[in-house]
Parts: sequence; C-alpha cells; structure tokens
Amino acid sequence: MSCRSASWYVLILTWFVLPAFAQAQGIVTVLDSATLQPVNDAVVIFQPLQKSGDSKQKVFYTNQYGEVSGNLQEKAMIYIQLLGYETFQDTIAPSATNTIYLSRSAVNLSEVVVTGQYDINTSDKSVYNVTVIDEATIQSMAAQHLGDVLENQLNCRVEQDNILGSSVRINGISGQHVKILIDGVNLVGRENGNIDLNQINMNNVERIEIIEGPMSVSYGTDAIGGVINIVTRKSSNYPLQADLNLYYESAGTYNGDVAVLWRKNNNTFSISGGRYFFDGFSVSDTTRFMEWKPKQQYFASFNYGYSFKSLKLNFKSDFMDQEIQNKGNPVLTPYQAYAFDDYYLTRRWNNALSADLRFKNNGKLQITTGNSYYRHIRNTYRIDMVTLDQVLLAAEESQDTAVFTSWIVRGTYSQNLPNRKVNYQAGYDINLESGNSGKLADGLQHINDYALFGSIEYQVVSHLYLRPGIRFSYNSKYGAPVTPSLNLKYDFLTRYSLRASYAHGFRAPSLKELDLYFVDVNHNVLGNPNLEAETSNNYLVSFSAANQVGAFNFSADVSLFYNDINNIISLALVEPVTQLYTYVNIDRYKTTGGTFSAVFKTSRMTFTTGFSLTGIYNTLSDSLDIDAFSMTPEFQNNFLFTFPKAGFEGAVYFKNTGTTPGYGLETDGTVYQTFIAAFTIMDLSITKYFLKKQVAFSIGVKNLFDVTNIQSSSLSGAVHTGGSDSIPYSVGRMVFGGIRLKLYKD
Repeated sequence: MSCRSASWYVLILTWFVLPAFAQAQGIVTVLDSATLQPVNDAVVIFQPLQKSGDSKQKVFYTNQYGEVSGNLQEKAMIYIQLLGYETFQDTIAPSATNTIYLSRSAVNLSEVVVTGQYDINTSDKSVYNVTVIDEATIQSMAAQHLGDVLENQLNCRVEQDNILGSSVRINGISGQHVKILIDGVNLVGRENGNIDLNQINMNNVERIEIIEGPMSVSYGTDAIGGVINIVTRKSSNYPLQADLNLYYESAGTYNGDVAVLWRKNNNTFSISGGRYFFDGFSVSDTTRFMEWKPKQQYFASFNYGYSFKSLKLNFKSDFMDQEIQNKGNPVLTPYQAYAFDDYYLTRRWNNALSADLRFKNNGKLQITTGNSYYRHIRNTYRIDMVTLDQVLLAAEESQDTAVFTSWIVRGTYSQNLPNRKVNYQAGYDINLESGNSGKLADGLQHINDYALFGSIEYQVVSHLYLRPGIRFSYNSKYGAPVTPSLNLKYDFLTRYSLRASYAHGFRAPSLKELDLYFVDVNHNVLGNPNLEAETSNNYLVSFSAANQVGAFNFSADVSLFYNDINNIISLALVEPVTQLYTYVNIDRYKTTGGTFSAVFKTSRMTFTTGFSLTGIYNTLSDSLDIDAFSMTPEFQNNFLFTFPKAGFEGAVYFKNTGTTPGYGLETDGTVYQTFIAAFTIMDLSITKYFLKKQVAFSIGVKNLFDVTNIQSSSLSGAVHTGGSDSIPYSVGRMVFGGIRLKLYKD
C-alpha cells in the first residue's frame, strides 16, 4: 500500500472507529456567566484526590450543550480551561450534577495562536515571538490580498513584479526562504522562488500568524526566514450566517465575494467564493500595453467539521483560477497590423483532511493529510489588429506549461499541561512532490522528503522554560541536514518576558534547481543534481513588557536578530564558451538588526508605533574597506479608533522605509555605491455600521503619497524589470469603497 493510500485509510478509520470509545453520560454543564449560554469545546480535567482506585487523570471537551461526562467513582479536582475565560478550579463529588459558570477573562482573543505550538495558546505564553493580525485589523486595512496586509508590518518588505506578482522579505531574507501555510498546510507553486502573495485572498481569513526566524524543526524546508500561517474561518458564533462583500478601487479593481456558515449540533459547514477583477493600469493610457497587467481571479472554498466528545474531524478544499494578460504594443507595416499577447493562466487547488483526538491524559494527537495542485500556463498569441483573430504561436519557447503537485502526511502527538514541569511534542512529516514541465529533465521529476521531529518544553524553575528541539530528515534527491533548535523564555514580575533562541534552518533545492533543462537558441541552462541544501544559523533575543492601568493597556517589545545563511544556491556561468549556466552552492548571506514596537490601547483607541533597523551583509567587505552591513530603517505609526454609539470606526496606517544602500564592483575593480530610495506609504479608512453591525460601508484612500516607482541607482537585472532606473511598487494613489453585509440567525 502506498504512503498516500495508507494516510487516507488511517484518517477514514479514525473517523468511524474512534467515536465508539467515547462515553455518553453528562454530569457537568458549563455555561457563560454573562449570557448563560452553553460553552462548548472547553477542556475539562478531572483529577481524583485519592491515589487508590481509578486515580488517572481524565480529560474531556464540552459538547454543544456545554456538557461533559467524567464517570467519576470518587471525589476529584475539576479544572476547566478555555481561551477567553478564566480558568475554573474546584472539587466535585462522584455522580453529582453540577452547573458551572465561566467568567470571561481579559485575554485578547486576537492573540490566540496555533503555529508552532503544542496546543492552542496565546502569543504572550508562547516561547516564540508571534505576531497576530486579526480579522478586524485586516478589514480596517481594506486588505484584499496577503501582500496588502504584510506591507504594513515592520520587518516585512513587499516586492512587486508586474507579472510574477508580489513577494515578501522578512528581516532582510527573501521570500523563497519564507514558508507560507494555510491552516497549517504549505503551499506549492513558486515562481522565481516565491509564492505570489496576490494569489492568497483575505475574503475568509480569521487571522494571520507570523513567526520570524527559522522554524525548520517543525516545518522543514523554506522556513529559514520564518513562517506565515493563514488561519481561515471555519464556523460562526451563530447557527446560520451569510456574508457579502463588495469592493471597488479607482485604479480599476472590482471585487465581490460571498460566504455562508452553518452550525448544528456537532457539525460545522462553510462555503465561500468570489471574483476579483483588475482592469489593468498605465500612467500613460494610450496603447494596448499596460504597466500593471489586467488580472482576473475566481476562487471558492469549502469546509466541513465534525466533533464528537474528544474527537474533531475537518475537511477543507480551496480553489483559485487566475488569468493575467500581457498585451503587446501594435506592430504597424504598410500591409498589416499585429501584436503579440501573452496570457498567464494559474490554477491552485488545495485539499486537507485532519483529525484531532484528545486523550484522557490531555495528550493530543493531530493527523493531517493534504494535497496541493498548482498549474501555470503561458501562451503567446499573434493578434491581427484588423480582424482580431488570434493564432497560437507554434514556437516552443512561446509556450510553457508547468504542473506541480504535493502530498503531505503530518502527524504530531503533544502533551501539554500547565501544571507539569515537562511537556513535549513528537511528530512525523512526509512530503511527496512532483513536477511536470517541458523545462525539467525528462519532463517529469519527483522529490520525496521524510522527517521525524520533536521538542521538549522543560520548566527549569518557576516561570523559566527551555525548549530544545531537533529534526531528522531523509530526502530522495539530496543529503538533508539534521536541524536543531533551542528556545528560552523567562517571565518575571508578572508583566515582563525575556526570550532567547538559537535555530538551525535549511532550504532544500527545488525541482527546478535540481532538474531544469532549458536549452534552445537563446538559452543554455541546466539544473544541478549535486546541489546541497542551504543552511542557516539564527540568533534572536527579545524583551516584552505589558501593563494594564484601569481601562488603559500598554505593551512594548524590543528584539535583536542575526541570520547567517550558507551554501546559497545561485545561477552561475560555468562554461563561457558554450554559455552554459547552472545552479551552484556559492553564496553566503547575512542579515542583522533590531526592532522596537509599542502599543497603547483603550476601549476606543489603539495606537501602534515602531522602529526597525535591518542590515544586509556586503560580501565585498571581505576584501575591501567598506561597511560590513548596509542598514535600512523603517518607521511605523498605526492609529485605530472607534465611536461605538455613532457606529464609526477609522484607521490610519503609516510606514516609512528608509534608503537601502549597497555596493557594486566595476570590471576594473573600482567600488561604487548603489541605493534604493526611501519611500512612505499611508492609508486612511473610515467605516460606518448600521443595523447592529450587520451592514458596514467603508471608504478611504490607499497610497496617499502616490508612490508608483522606487528610484534605484542599480538593479539586479531581473527578467521583468526591464533595466530601468526604478522599481515598480504600485499603481499610485487609489480611492476605495466597500460594502459588507452580515446576515445571521440566532
């Protein structure tokens, strides 16, 4: 039986067999103290007080009626935990019927995190530095794609390509070293090494979790720079809810999407879909050619969840279809008029089936099987400008089709109890990837990765935690490295936290880098099957403080980081006579820097300010007298305010990116300085609510200072930059408007 078939068999067996072991008696009912409504999915722990008899600890989830059954034979301690509520602790008698009321806590639910955690956690308790961007913040930005969100974050620099889309650098590390997950399942289909952020829509996102620094122990390759996990909405607080969103931008964007969420008994169901359309834009709109290409996306998502006692099952499917048009300028002759148009067709289809099982010792088993499909087609047509007939060009270099698929089978077992000195997680991770393209050797290539990983969180003394971790991998194409990590967290004086970490990361060679075969009259580029993995060492220290005085909340964070990446894979000329290029492990890359941020918050206002400094290593400093690092500053000021009685909310997002200096070397050995100019982005929005927030109208301005291109004294010579002296950033200042409808049934 193949690994793929076995994984589905295990999950299907789990679905039907495990519920038979659950018990059906209910002796405790848990209600919300304010609303008196049942509290479901709360963790209830029974710990017998006597050592004799059945003294084992028992753990359950409350059902949709807020009930649990402990089947107790003797008096026991009862602990009830749920994020957003104060932990309840008391004694309970056997066979007694109890109603327990939970009080809501001051925990901000927007800080709930799951990425890299043993169990659902809050960011202040995590050993990692986790940034959480919640749904309300995403809506206040009027963000349509992931790139819209990240461009407002410190240490995140979004880079645009008019055809390949947008990518992100985190702490100076490129997007090919950043792992992007949707509900914990990684995306495939990287163009030029990057996932296009414009293909990740925000229409059904609950929150975004960002961890800076290597997460290779938990997530394997491509996680040197960090992990971005998009957590989607799977259910509603209401039995039935329907959402409708309409959005317009003055540059020619027309977006619409709809979602329906349903919940009954142990079942949750959601379905959503939409169409995003961009009409294309050029500053001088006089020809067919557009600087910013017309684009159309259709997308849909389906989610079904089932819970029974301590078992949760979930199936999710996402689909996206995109078309980008690159229309050429007309060619006019005395006898004909024609043009060449490129069409880029991209399709993504991701599916995942997961099972979560909680054991009586509070151990948690999570199994996920996922499939990702990515197809990218480029077609070139000759257009007769008189008859408008299209003819597909027959030349091989004018067409390209690439299909990448991956299967993942991932399982973890975690033990996580607040009152234990030692908690742990162990897991396995299987990734099977295949690529089919005319530019790959033999057309079809496979790469398989098998890994075991684990970590232990040890409470050395009160409030001091150590978490060492390690990952062992086997890869079918290259020698995979052993990956260790060590995290430390110390909480003191109830409001301060110190974190420090060392992590070893790696990036595996891609199928393109290993098996590329691109040979024609204009190209002679081959992959290199002898490539090694890129490896990195990361060091991070951070300090956090938080305080609350009445209704006023304050928090501040300071962090310092250092990254050292070895064996960077680069394209190099290896045979000048035949102009043969191939990929080699040749480069070294370092980044360093620090960040300060502070948040001031009341019930009606949130003000965030921050500053970061990121340095990128100058390799010429090894042999020349120049600065070792080129430093780039960033400044951030965000202001969100609300007037509940009037039904108004507003937001101001401001971010300044300073000049990025660098150095180059002339052919005669002379050093010259390069730069990318500073620029400032500012967005404004205001929202008016009606009918108890069931209807919302939003208007605003994006890119208030009209930044279109960023001046640069030199460019990398990338294919689509055209060798100009500027880097494309945006279409410029845009006015936007949107309507959100939220209909629900109590």
